[in-house]
Amino acid sequence: MPHSTPKHTTLYQCLRLSKFALIACMLTSCSTENDDGQPASGTPANAAPAATAEIRSVTPKSTAIDTDLQSAQRLPDVAVKELYPSLRNRAEAGDLEAKRQLFLVLNECRVAMKPDRSLDYSNSQVSPEILKASGKTREQFLADQQLSALTFTEEKLEQCEGVPDDAQKETARWLKEAAEGGDTYARLAYYNYLDLIVGDQQEQAVSAEEVEQFNEDSYRYIKSVADTGNPDGLFTLGTAYQRGIITPKDLVRAYAYKKAAGQRNPIGGNERMLDLMAQSMTPAELRKANQLAATLAKSSKI
Repeated sequence: MPHSTPKHTTLYQCLRLSKFALIACMLTSCSTENDDGQPASGTPANAAPAATAEIRSVTPKSTAIDTDLQSAQRLPDVAVKELYPSLRNRAEAGDLEAKRQLFLVLNECRVAMKPDRSLDYSNSQVSPEILKASGKTREQFLADQQLSALTFTEEKLEQCEGVPDDAQKETARWLKEAAEGGDTYARLAYYNYLDLIVGDQQEQAVSAEEVEQFNEDSYRYIKSVADTGNPDGLFTLGTAYQRGIITPKDLVRAYAYKKAAGQRNPIGGNERMLDLMAQSMTPAELRKANQLAATLAKSSKI
């Protein structure tokens, strides 16, 4: 059963898929040298990957995020001040897509308005592949990304002026309702938002029951997506088992779920990641993991 863990800080945000979180994908764990070997989330058509505590902690790679999930992050090309009331009315009427989009809008504003958001990318990692593709030095690439982030944040802050001051208080509500309603994106993204659902680290420290409930809900959401055979769900659940974030660490299941995800949908760097994981497993564990992976890859539910 999932259990409570203190590892739910922004350091462990693995699936942040909102536009803000997407600047980090190119900056942080895009390299397969990452200890967790996580692919970083893909860059959406209308925004670069993101940074801050939230930017640098992003870890899942563009190939691990399918088209449907990228599409789920796209918002109508309408000014926020006009989009917000429309989404709010639809969400209140029970529209699941509107609930997800309303969460995305409010969360972007929430992140943009954080007074302690650091946009210093100087210590960020960039994979050699990305540098080669960009034709830039690491310093040039990071400087461009930092400028893009600053510009994006300035634009977002201006757009967010059209959102009522008290609207951000409902950010958690819409994420919860979208996840409970069965929205795939919300279910996979939920476990990145302990700070939103429970509160900051001080509040988490005195809210053991709330953290426990958050972990249980997060695990339930991800497992429900993985059980359908969805590659993103399989990969994300493998990450949870690998890190012991919302469930006890289980290297056999971590390997199996990530391997099954790659078999259902090729994931850049996944084979190397699996090789690294295998090095710390016994022959018996590896056999068990491969058997489970084969079952997961063929079955929609176990």
